Amino acid sequence: MFLTEKEILDTPNALKKTYGYFCEKANEVEAFFAKNTRRKFTFLGCGSSYMLSKSASIIFASYEATSACAIAAGEYIINPEFWKETVKDSIVVTISRSGKTSEMVKAVKNIKETLGCDVISISMKDNNDIMPMSNLDLTLDWCYDNSVCQTRTVTNLYAAVLLLASYYAKDEALKASIKVACDTNEKFQLENREALEKIAAMDWEDVTVLADGPVRGIAEEGALAFTEITMLTGRYFPMLDYRHGPIVISGKKSLTMMLINPAEDSLQKDMVADVLSHGGPVVVVSKHKDNIYGATAHIQIDGIEKFAAWGIPFIYLCQMTAFTKSVNMGGNPDAPQGLDAFIILK
Repeated sequence: MFLTEKEILDTPNALKKTYGYFCEKANEVEAFFAKNTRRKFTFLGCGSSYMLSKSASIIFASYEATSACAIAAGEYIINPEFWKETVKDSIVVTISRSGKTSEMVKAVKNIKETLGCDVISISMKDNNDIMPMSNLDLTLDWCYDNSVCQTRTVTNLYAAVLLLASYYAKDEALKASIKVACDTNEKFQLENREALEKIAAMDWEDVTVLADGPVRGIAEEGALAFTEITMLTGRYFPMLDYRHGPIVISGKKSLTMMLINPAEDSLQKDMVADVLSHGGPVVVVSKHKDNIYGATAHIQIDGIEKFAAWGIPFIYLCQMTAFTKSVNMGGNPDAPQGLDAFIILK
């Protein structure tokens, strides 16, 4: 068994531990927010964690009187002065697998020295380089992926961000949805593995992922999973915005994965028809039991109330399809050529 597959399959166990960990840390997290009453957040990440930062900023900014932004740590360190007013007086949340990536460490060091912001560190490695500068450490060391491409790590970092939001906003509905997503993840994997094998066996050479709102960052990560694991081009676009130019790249060998927002049907159904007209296979993920969209394949997400929590099962669909495609192509999903687990700047 490839390490990547093993880590994907272990995700349900890790998710349950992550949910339990946040329950154990509830008093500490709530005390942090009681003491730090600022309603402004900056999320920092690199690569996958920057994509998760985008989802995090959207989720936090959806709450009353709260502002949030996502910044790639590498972009910040190129010109910290430009970002000064954006970051000033915010709570900085770092999202990182290792806590050792140079851009992240340099960015946090600059922010602490020049702006004095409080920092929440979410990572998978204890005693890392960010933790000495943070005010609240959330360490999920059972989720650390040893394969180069993050799978289990990404899913649990996303769940952690959602849980952090639920404690910040006292959003019990979101917390309940996360619990359902974590508790049912193994069942979801088992029920859909065969369908994903069929999708991976189809004749496609590039992938587009379409999704909106709080899941857009995790959906973009889904596209990245295809790029990293299969070494085929993966792209992400907002659902309806895909019509505004990018759809011209869709062809008979283009796989499109569409996560349908349960808040609306007709506009997104029309979008499915438009993509299908380009001739490539289309996988639709929705709340419906039946394939009402006429898609090439349809997968249901059921029982999870909050759309943000749909990102937990959805990323599995991308990861496992990418893994299976890589194996089918004779690739090594554990060690794609030219990619490192984390970057150290010279």
